[in-house]
Amino acid sequence: MKKDIARGSQAIALIGANNVNWEGEADIPYAFVKEGRLIVRHRPEGPYPVVVPCPEVRLIVNDREHTQPTPISMKDIVRVEVADERREGEWSVTISADSLQAILRIRPTIVIHRELADLPAAKKLQLAVVKREVRLPPLTLNELLQELLRLGIKYGVDWEACSHGIASCAEEMVIARGIPAQPGKDGRIELLFTSNSKVPVQVEEDKPVDFRNRYVFTSVEAGEVLAVKHPPEPGFPGTSVKGDVIMPPSPRDFILSVGEGAVLTRDGERAVAARAGRPVASRADNLVRVSVLPELVHTGDVDLASGNIVFKGDIKITGNVEEGMTVEADGNVKVAGLVSRARVQAIGSILIGGNILSSLVAAGGIPAFLQGMLPQVHALADGLHGMTMAIRQLLGHPAFKQGDLKGGIGPLVKLLLEGKFSHLPAAVNTFKKQVETMPPELREEGLEEFIREVEGALVDAPLAVRDIMEVETLAKRAAEWKEAFACPPSADSDVVAASILNSTIIATGDVRVVGSGCYNSRIQAGKKVTVSGVFRGGEIQAGGDVHLGEIGSRVGSPTRVVAGAAAVVTVEYAFENASILVGGQVYRFDREEKGIRLWLDKEGNLQTGGIPI
Repeated sequence: MKKDIARGSQAIALIGANNVNWEGEADIPYAFVKEGRLIVRHRPEGPYPVVVPCPEVRLIVNDREHTQPTPISMKDIVRVEVADERREGEWSVTISADSLQAILRIRPTIVIHRELADLPAAKKLQLAVVKREVRLPPLTLNELLQELLRLGIKYGVDWEACSHGIASCAEEMVIARGIPAQPGKDGRIELLFTSNSKVPVQVEEDKPVDFRNRYVFTSVEAGEVLAVKHPPEPGFPGTSVKGDVIMPPSPRDFILSVGEGAVLTRDGERAVAARAGRPVASRADNLVRVSVLPELVHTGDVDLASGNIVFKGDIKITGNVEEGMTVEADGNVKVAGLVSRARVQAIGSILIGGNILSSLVAAGGIPAFLQGMLPQVHALADGLHGMTMAIRQLLGHPAFKQGDLKGGIGPLVKLLLEGKFSHLPAAVNTFKKQVETMPPELREEGLEEFIREVEGALVDAPLAVRDIMEVETLAKRAAEWKEAFACPPSADSDVVAASILNSTIIATGDVRVVGSGCYNSRIQAGKKVTVSGVFRGGEIQAGGDVHLGEIGSRVGSPTRVVAGAAAVVTVEYAFENASILVGGQVYRFDREEKGIRLWLDKEGNLQTGGIPI
């Protein structure tokens, strides 16, 4: 669009018309814009008004374009030009990945109309532009129809949405919808017994707790139905926007099987107990296996006369577990007497009626302990295997100079440890520290020797590695330890005892000491730790809350509690040589205190408060 100003007799007439009152006006030239026309006024002898162009306006004076402020007289031939702008839009139709939607996306055509803005009179006039933007559809309904035909979209088209999307230039609009397939229902195995191996017995507040009868273990009688199989239900097909049939995914089916102590009905849809005992269920992919484990009752002590007891179910011992003996169970263990210089290990819970003296008691704890070390074992096994392959590739490369390694492949090992395998030394150091904190009773033969060898090759003296066979041997041994440590995770299993002395207690669930207390011992619990009496000397590591009657002593071994960030630690009485860590935050008792409660707030700050005593 162009805006011009005329000159000649018309301009002179305008000047002449103003000269009638010119003497009475201020002696100032001026220019203004009205209805898109630039008009100037001044005395015949000057001075002249100045016009300043703007970026979107072309100021042409006497056929010459000016981009800087320009004086203009009434005799000049002036053209002021502005231009419209058009930005072409785009559009597309796409089909969603599941073929259930056709989506119209539009970027509209933009037309920008520009006009010279009206401006009041001024000695120095800065030109300006008024813009008006118009959005236009970049397509027609017929063009959209042709695109739908080209893409094969013929089902569920919403023509109203098509028209509205074009008219409104919507950025994105669904213009066709298919019908999704309706999935069926997966089959399932319904267990008719609780998965908890023990059920707490409600105890009246005014009566003392008899921990030997604190739980009732889940059991069944012969002939009871243990599990029922429910078959899958098929779904219904859907339709894509192209009219194709969409088949629903096949529902998952489960297989019901039985182990010892259980049988299947003829139709395979029910598992029935064949004997009395404790029902258990395990699952591997789509197979559910139900068994009934019996309980082994050992009357008397576990000693040299009886030998060690290893049993794939529950074990009940009416006497003591004597020095040097071992009791292992896939279920729960109940010992009526004490455990002295012995080892008691169970996948389930362990209840000790008497004291634990200089012993290892692990309830589901050995697999849990080893699993914490698995990341480092995996890193070593996989890293050493990868390093072996990398060394072989480098040694076989034609550009590699074999003469550089006359003294051994140590420089090559060091180079790899500084590059792709730089994580291995840290994994070795972490694994070494974990093994050092491991109870001696749990360390398998050859583990410490393996750590010394791998530490020498990857940390202390990688340059001393002579042959690739050394690395391959370490990789093979790391893979063996990886397999040995790959224990299946165990359920939450508890340990309950009267008192503990010079012992190690590991439990994936709770640890409860209901008698006089715990002395110079180490407790590792996946959940809560409760010591009704004294905890004096040693360390507690708990995944859950910790409650202690008394901690530390005036003179004695350091006593420490380590709990997670979400835990609450309560202590009824504390001596000054004890310390408590909650989520890494340390609280040290520098004096004797009563009724202490410790926890972390939302910002991770350690908070303290009192408890009723």
